[in-house]
Amino acid sequence: MRYSLVLFFSSIFLIANGQLSSSHPLSSYGIGEYNTGSNAISTSLGFVNASMIDSGFVNYYNPSSYSRLSKGNTLLSLGIDSRFSMYSQGGVSENKIGSVVDHFSLGLKMNKRMGMSFGLKPYSKVRYEFSENIYTGVDSLRYTYTGLGSLQDMYLGFAISPIQSANTHLSLGFNTSYLFGYVSNDRKSELINGSTDQGGISKDITRLSAFHYELGAHLQQNIGSMHKVLIGFIYEPTQRFNGTLDNELYTASNINSPEVYDTISYSRINGFVEVLNVYELGIKYQIFLKETKRKSNTRRPSLTLFASYKKWNGIQSDFEATSNWEVGEADKWSIGMSYSPETKLFENVATLKGFEKLNYRIGVYQMNLPSFTSNSSNYVDRGTTFGFGIPILAQMSLSSLNFAFVLGQRGNGNEDSLKENYLGFNFGMVFSPSAFEKWFRKRKLD
Repeated sequence: MRYSLVLFFSSIFLIANGQLSSSHPLSSYGIGEYNTGSNAISTSLGFVNASMIDSGFVNYYNPSSYSRLSKGNTLLSLGIDSRFSMYSQGGVSENKIGSVVDHFSLGLKMNKRMGMSFGLKPYSKVRYEFSENIYTGVDSLRYTYTGLGSLQDMYLGFAISPIQSANTHLSLGFNTSYLFGYVSNDRKSELINGSTDQGGISKDITRLSAFHYELGAHLQQNIGSMHKVLIGFIYEPTQRFNGTLDNELYTASNINSPEVYDTISYSRINGFVEVLNVYELGIKYQIFLKETKRKSNTRRPSLTLFASYKKWNGIQSDFEATSNWEVGEADKWSIGMSYSPETKLFENVATLKGFEKLNYRIGVYQMNLPSFTSNSSNYVDRGTTFGFGIPILAQMSLSSLNFAFVLGQRGNGNEDSLKENYLGFNFGMVFSPSAFEKWFRKRKLD
């Protein structure tokens, strides 16, 4: 338990300070790029979140899932997100790569009907760098645009099941959290062939610090002994986050040495950022396939289908008339499928072969990215995901290792516009005590 707590707080530090070093330049608008769901299990299913409910998985995107956690099995979840991007435009290409610890959460069952979870999860991120050269007629200038920063959500959530029977399960939940962080967009100008490194830099830094909440629900209905249907729903009401906007302008004899910057102007504006309501609706259908017998062993495979739709209604700011911005609507479709060769792992662990212990997942997704101006062409992010989960069955533990791979592309269909092809990799770890070592067990004396 002591080592798990050390890992927990170390991971919180890494998440709060780490930055994903590769994201699209469109993240320069607003408060950055939306977090669409980054744990390895939902990623491998096409980024399905609302209906991904399982007793061995902490789904912090749908807080109603906490009541479905396995009784007596505390779960610690940690994720690492990596991405390799290949950008191209007008015959010019560039590659970017990076990785970061993206979440850390702990979930546990409180009693027969209630569960809870707390941890740190990503909300949005900014990370890009690109440049352009301009000839003024006298000198050649290079403009370099850089963005960095992220917003994090430190959350505490609860769930309760008002209806819980052999065939029907209804669960309601909520997360309340503290949203914090900053996003920065910089522009640097310098002479290309000059004898000095003199230049200028402007910075726009948005900082947010506010409380945030989200709601979740799901209903599961068993249809006989071979079929299960689950409908999940996530909702974030329109919320205002207090923030500040810093506008900074500097000049320097050496643009690469911040310690010699001279301040031309500096201003701080207090205001707020309003995130309009967000919702996701998902469905899950699980079918237990026909049992197969192999000598003295029986296999009970299952196939699970997932589908979801998520809608963001936009973001707007209120600082000053000249500093305000708006981010348009966005939406995402996701479809996923998982296959388990054996659903009763603990009962048959001694007779299972290696590949029969795994859970196999595949998915597809398409996201229409938000528009930022009235005449801009919308970018589309689409791709294919796949992955697998490896249960750690030693000592009857719910621990598992999960791997997800993403092959995707972003573009707007215009050959002259920026295009991104990317390969993503997500590694998730779920830690759980064995059946002989419970972390939160109340001991009684006879």
